Amino acid sequence: MRASEVLQSHSAMMMLGLVVGLIVGGFPVMTKEISMGALALLMTISLTNVRLGETQAKGMSRDAVLMLLLNYGFLTCVILLLGSLFSEKLWWGWILMAAAPSAISIVPFTSILGGSTAKALISTSANYLAALILMPIISLALIGTSVSVSSLIVSLLLLIVLPMALSRLMMLKDFERSTKTVVTNLSFFVLIFAVAGSNRSAFLDDPAMVVAVSAVCLVRTFGTGYLTEFLLRSRSMPKKDRIHIVLFAGYKNLGLTATLAIALFEPIVAVPATICIVFEILWIISLLRYYQSAAS
Repeated sequence: MRASEVLQSHSAMMMLGLVVGLIVGGFPVMTKEISMGALALLMTISLTNVRLGETQAKGMSRDAVLMLLLNYGFLTCVILLLGSLFSEKLWWGWILMAAAPSAISIVPFTSILGGSTAKALISTSANYLAALILMPIISLALIGTSVSVSSLIVSLLLLIVLPMALSRLMMLKDFERSTKTVVTNLSFFVLIFAVAGSNRSAFLDDPAMVVAVSAVCLVRTFGTGYLTEFLLRSRSMPKKDRIHIVLFAGYKNLGLTATLAIALFEPIVAVPATICIVFEILWIISLLRYYQSAAS
């Protein structure tokens, strides 16, 4: 695979960031600041696909509410139930993951898989507006005084509100899709490199923990996602209408989760999100193949 092809590949750049981070050990200094900068840039570019005005589109509000319940209800409860089996620091990581909104990349992946992009856009917008209220509530309720309220608010402003505002400005200029893809993938590389590298010792010194977290990640992505797919397919829902629902059932913003873990706590809290990133990559690859072969 040529360098230009690697730069254009979402999965290749994420896996490369993980592998190189574990080998090199991440950045020697300013991991928190670099992680937040990379995620802010990633969020800004990704949010150019989200048009908040479309949340008022006729007949779409019901779907947005259902996706909110699916992602912040069903998936959040699954994460909390399984995450409660772990020690305190890892448990905090699962809580932050449960409190996070759906992944922004649900929008482009819905389009790639042949689903309803408009519904994905609207539901994603609703998720992020709700996240400004739900993330602090869930985090404070389950982690408690260990969370700095001011730090959490500042982080949400920097990682959600500011990118949303900057993305509106970016939409005024027509950037080439290939350019946006390369910048997005480089941002993912830097973010995962920083998070994985800072947790190098945890990955290499505690294989039993990695296996346990991986088992939960497998259920959290493949389990919830494919369960939703099979239930919807058994009800004869058309493929185009169920794709975004399946994605909301198994996809959280793990970049935001990992960055907040480092910003608010310490690198070990980011381990669940870091490992889950690998499983989300594999899950998306499997969905690409599954829907290509699915007749309806």
